[in-house]
Amino acid sequence: MKLSKQPPDGYVNHVRESALLAAQNVGIETGAKILEEGLKQWPDELDAAIKWVVKERRKKLK
Repeated sequence: MKLSKQPPDGYVNHVRESALLAAQNVGIETGAKILEEGLKQWPDELDAAIKWVVKERRKKLK
């Protein structure tokens, strides 16, 4: 099966939200692992998702 150049609609948001929940409740390493595994086929999306999770986590920690 060949993956498209773009992830399915809503997939990136789902992975980001899952990673954010894990980062807040378990640890940032777990959140990062979810992002890496979920988005390894789309490196551009991975970089943006990592930045988003870090930013959102900082907001919630304040």
